[in-house]
Amino acid sequence: MQTSVRTIALTAVLAGASAVCVAAAQPHAEVDARISIAHCLDTIAHGSARDDARCPVFLIDALKQADQTCTEAGGQLEALATPEVWTVDVNGDGVAEYAFEYEGIVSCKDAWSVFSCGSLGCAKALYQKHAGAWQAVAEIWADAAQSLEVLETPPGPGNRDLRVGCAGQNPCDEYWYLQWDGRQYARGYLEARGHRVDFVDSIHGLYGLVRETDVLATPTADGAVVGHYGSDTEVAIVGTASGADYYYVSPCNACASGFVRKAAVRPPQQ
Repeated sequence: MQTSVRTIALTAVLAGASAVCVAAAQPHAEVDARISIAHCLDTIAHGSARDDARCPVFLIDALKQADQTCTEAGGQLEALATPEVWTVDVNGDGVAEYAFEYEGIVSCKDAWSVFSCGSLGCAKALYQKHAGAWQAVAEIWADAAQSLEVLETPPGPGNRDLRVGCAGQNPCDEYWYLQWDGRQYARGYLEARGHRVDFVDSIHGLYGLVRETDVLATPTADGAVVGHYGSDTEVAIVGTASGADYYYVSPCNACASGFVRKAAVRPPQQ
């Protein structure tokens, strides 16, 4: 039985809107080459003056926590020479927001696995400044800065919707949409090969199959087959195809996600 599934898909199960509307993409995130984690650590260790461009203040508390975690694991915190700290302007006000995760900025010498999230990678926290204080307002699952785009919606002032796609791949098989709820980014919906997948009122988690079945690229009877699995397979149900009798599933970490008929999935009480 296959029990290894893409937890990134489960973690990113979202709560959604009413109709697919692919908004025109605006600027995407970029790696901020000015950031120096070594400078941040030197500021913490020696109390030296902090350069805000090289070390935004929100990194100080994060790195103090990382240092404590690493030390407790018997390691020594080290800065990565080329840290992955992204900048993106989510509301067009000219003030950058920042996104990072620990594995992309530091390592823990002699306890290398402390900040590792495995082959799936880690979610990046997106920080925005509100009333003079930096706050984490979103979790971003993206494999590269270019994967994170700012959309035109909603119109008017305020934070725009975000779309996470595939770096260097066009078209992308999956687009994940995040929507601003006034306080933080709420996870919205998924678009898989042009078909909307909703999460509200959909079951989620691991479910067995009642029979061997094809996993299809689209929620249609004539969809291309992306996988075929026996009745002993467990799949992770990500959501439900909008207006179709199909679930969108992920059979395993290395498998292509796709659609299966609802009738092929074993109900939880069986």
